[in-house]
Amino acid sequence: MLHQEDSVTAPPITKSPQLLDDHEDGGDDRERIRSSWVQKVINLLEEFKAQIIYALPVIFTNLFIYCIPLTSVMFASHLGQLELAGATLANSWATVTGVTFMVPFLPMLQDNFD
Repeated sequence: MLHQEDSVTAPPITKSPQLLDDHEDGGDDRERIRSSWVQKVINLLEEFKAQIIYALPVIFTNLFIYCIPLTSVMFASHLGQLELAGATLANSWATVTGVTFMVPFLPMLQDNFD
């Protein structure tokens, strides 16, 4: 708790501090804030680019896995309408019964049995 003597001997505040100080190079804080915002966006884009590059093998693997049924249906369409209907039903049945859910786990199962 302040005593009355302490409040009398305390120096009075003559000037409030500035909120936006000038830099050594003469620029103000608004330019620094703008440049820091731009730098954050640039850093975000660089991180996004790095993650996409690391994810490309996974993206292409999943794309090619989903191209397998498409290819079989395309070949079956050259044989006739009945064969196309059978291939489409077979691919739909395989997807519904969970073959699609098991494909990502196949590499893990293969590592366990080697």
